[in-house]
Amino acid sequence: MAMGEVQERAARPRVLLVCSPCMGHLIPLVELSRRLVSDHGLAATLLFAAATSPPSSEYLSLVASIGAGGIDLVTLPAPPPDSLPSSASVIVRAAHAVASSVPRVRELARPLAAAAAPGRLAALVVDVVGVAAARGVAAELGVPCYVFFTSPWMTLSLFLRLPELDTARSGGEHRDATEPICLPGYAPIHAHELPRSMLADRSSDSYAAFLSMAKGLRGVDGILVNTFRELEPAVGDHGVEGLEVPVHPIGPLVLTRPVGLDRDHECLRWLDRQPRRSVVYVSFGSGGTLTWQQTAELALGLELSRQRFVWVVKRPHQDTASGSFFGTARGEETSMDFLPEGFIERTTGIGLGIQAWVPQSAILAHTSVGCFVTHCGWNSTLESIMNAVPMVAWPLYAEQHMNASMLEVQVGVATRIKVGPDRFISKEEVASAINRVMEGEGERMVKRASELQDKSVRALSKVGCSTQALDHITGTWKYLAGGNI
Repeated sequence: MAMGEVQERAARPRVLLVCSPCMGHLIPLVELSRRLVSDHGLAATLLFAAATSPPSSEYLSLVASIGAGGIDLVTLPAPPPDSLPSSASVIVRAAHAVASSVPRVRELARPLAAAAAPGRLAALVVDVVGVAAARGVAAELGVPCYVFFTSPWMTLSLFLRLPELDTARSGGEHRDATEPICLPGYAPIHAHELPRSMLADRSSDSYAAFLSMAKGLRGVDGILVNTFRELEPAVGDHGVEGLEVPVHPIGPLVLTRPVGLDRDHECLRWLDRQPRRSVVYVSFGSGGTLTWQQTAELALGLELSRQRFVWVVKRPHQDTASGSFFGTARGEETSMDFLPEGFIERTTGIGLGIQAWVPQSAILAHTSVGCFVTHCGWNSTLESIMNAVPMVAWPLYAEQHMNASMLEVQVGVATRIKVGPDRFISKEEVASAINRVMEGEGERMVKRASELQDKSVRALSKVGCSTQALDHITGTWKYLAGGNI
């Protein structure tokens, strides 16, 4: 970068973005940071509150894949490994990592807030996990605090109503509710579809952390949501009693990488040799894991479907569906000895199993891919829609069951996999769900996904509603920071 460009960027008002140790949050925050720099004339520093030391293999792969892009990416030290009991839940560990990082966030933010314009701190942006811990830093420094909500408006709408729902349920648990929750613009949400932290005992640390995040949303200056109106027409239209926080849909934001950067990846070379829309892509995201028995059944189901496939294979975890939520250590995945005997040999040439990081956006954009078996994490959902790929919805944790319902019932781009006794999914159902998309309902879903693909492109164009919404917000930040861009 030329010296003049360095000086010009240093003079821009700066946004400080704080991300909890959730890869599903980091990916859209990286893209938001990139757009603030490239499209809206701001400087951006993205702070990642690590939960492990050293950071996970997935985090290091992401950092290596994005390049600088004008973003200052800083990894904050992880809390001591013995600072929480080993039994602490994912949501408690994530919130603890952010809370432990607050002194360092304050240390980095204070000189930026005290700087003379230009170059002054314009705003603090946090994800929902970090809002309760970081909101006080923004107030102390006198800068706006915004939340970037990386899940859909449907989940945010539920979040905003959680304090009211909690008060109304004077006794008992949310998981025992017989009446569904009705959110304006959506199909009723049944108890088994609620976010997993909401289904925990209301006396648990997990539920307390979840409720604290929901309450923290009520004290911010604005909420940015990674969605767009054509996908969720109800976004922001229905207010919440006692809430005066503006909501801005600015999505869909997914990781953008230079064209051609991934062309040498083995899975893309393999896809180049396959017929159009003939391949099933299978991935449960950075955090999702299956049991040993379910992993084996998935393998047998893929074989039974007789479809070509690319499978991002995770080592099984018997105790939790989010066994790799905080990532895996480099070199941890070394063999696929957990797969059924002979599976790899029988599917050679038909399927490809990969244990390392893969360029998911490039895979979904490939013309050979015709179906995505997904956990329905919101990043994966948006990437699938933006590439017009229909989905087999196999939700695991967090709000993914709500997402799966919305994608099937309202959006019309997915079919939910049918769960049998003991929450087990048989190889016959795996094959059936895949073939419903590849040979049955797929054409209708592709048409619907293609319509949404076109609308997503328009939303992110220079005159699109999402771009214009973010431009309005950043204009306010520049004005408050005294910037003259």
